[in-house]
Amino acid sequence: MADSQTRIAAFVRGFFLFLESKKIRSAVLFGGANGFEQELSDVDFVVDPQTFPQLAHHIHEYCDKTGWRLCQILRHETTAAYFVCSAPDDPSCAVALDACSDYQRNSTVFLKAAEMLENLEELPWGGHGLSLANELRYRFAKAAAKNKDAADAANEFASYPENAHRDCEAWLAARWDIVLASWNAADLDNSLRELRQRSRRRPSVCQAGSLARILSRALHPSGMIVISGTKDFDAIAAQFENTFGDLYFRRFRKADCWSPTFLKDLIASTLTIVPGIPGFWRILLPTGCIHRLRLGDDSETSCKELAVHLHHRCRSREN
Repeated sequence: MADSQTRIAAFVRGFFLFLESKKIRSAVLFGGANGFEQELSDVDFVVDPQTFPQLAHHIHEYCDKTGWRLCQILRHETTAAYFVCSAPDDPSCAVALDACSDYQRNSTVFLKAAEMLENLEELPWGGHGLSLANELRYRFAKAAAKNKDAADAANEFASYPENAHRDCEAWLAARWDIVLASWNAADLDNSLRELRQRSRRRPSVCQAGSLARILSRALHPSGMIVISGTKDFDAIAAQFENTFGDLYFRRFRKADCWSPTFLKDLIASTLTIVPGIPGFWRILLPTGCIHRLRLGDDSETSCKELAVHLHHRCRSREN
């Protein structure tokens, strides 16, 4: 695990330095000062809006330079996407580059990219992070959107300097008409709840980019159905869940037999492993969403083969 985290940390640092070398403005949204030398599964960062639509191309280019693979892309907002990259020899050595331009939830824009990319702080290893004022705004908005416990938020926000607190209070009042009485848990709970209400409405399909994103998810699902056969089914399923379940996909399912309902689960980014699929249904499955394990391969080799399959699917869709 320690060696894996060292490789991930080097890959992530190199990625941000790669963006810098291409004159692409980006910043880590929180943390990163220690060079990511901690257990890490994903990295939240912001890029300028002009770069965001081509970000997959840049990540492919960086992976080609380093020998890693871009294996999965989950587009969860019109201005946000989650790019899973893995080492070529070990798909469990992986990290998600979680990118946004504008930071939004359900079409409510909390912070514009231009705001977040102002007054960046240089990190010790060469990349950049947000200013402390913008970092606190971002963490406040994220805490509201994700319904974070107010007591936990109060403990985390207490580490910020007074000028960052004043800036956040002014931003809440001017942008959202929210008065934060104090930074204790009770008052934070009220203000976080008020801000959370702003992001609960579902986005209209008429919003710029929403319809295109919905169509893309339907035509090019991010889920996968793996046909494993019956030999060592439980052991193979356990290995696949351990390797891919939490990072590459949103859900994992082990099924003893095929069900047509698995088709819609592909759109919900579900990894389903099943012993077999009737021939008729295989014809209906979208291109790239079915992978048959080879007889005789052990579970480790099978995981590597699925990572290769995901990588080729990702590259073909982005070309």
